[in-house]
Amino acid sequence: MKHGGSRHNARSGRTVVPTIIFHGDRDTTVHPNNGSQILEQSVSTQKKVHRGQVQGGHAYTRTVLSDAGGRAMLEHWNIHGAGHAWSGGSSAGSYTDPGGPDATREMLRFFLEHSLPPE
Repeated sequence: MKHGGSRHNARSGRTVVPTIIFHGDRDTTVHPNNGSQILEQSVSTQKKVHRGQVQGGHAYTRTVLSDAGGRAMLEHWNIHGAGHAWSGGSSAGSYTDPGGPDATREMLRFFLEHSLPPE
């Protein structure tokens, strides 16, 4: 966790699992390379980079990798200036960073977009 994993290619025909990653670029507990390596190993055909700023909070870079059909399959949120904490969490909590972005809201949005159809 301190240095990132070994660099190997995981693209060999594996099933793509929708993935969302939030990582502070000043995290000294889990090195930011961990999230970056997941991004590098992803199978995707399209890559879009969005930059934003939470009002009164952190700037961030959101990288979205999509499949051939244009469906976002991986989101990597690199939160500038954030350490090892839950992004957007309440200031009353432990290991939370109210400077956002709101990881809970974004995770709900992302996984609702990938809900399985009812059986």
